[in-house]
Amino acid sequence: MNGKKFGALVATAVALMGGTVFAADKDDAKACYRKSCGSSVKGHSGSCAGTKVSDIKDEKTCTDAGGAWTTASDAKSLEDMH
Repeated sequence: MNGKKFGALVATAVALMGGTVFAADKDDAKACYRKSCGSSVKGHSGSCAGTKVSDIKDEKTCTDAGGAWTTASDAKSLEDMH
């Protein structure tokens, strides 16, 4: 196998792996979610447990305000905890 073919093969493999990792990261992206209803996240009144607090973009701010920094699928379990 010459160098050009090998380079193209490696580039394709990296692109495919990168796309797979990106898709997995998107599905598992974490955000701030309420642990309970009302003002459970300081400064952000709103809906009940398991709902996203879209104004908060980082883990430290979320946890300091009393939220749960988690994935959307894991936040579903918070809906049962009031």
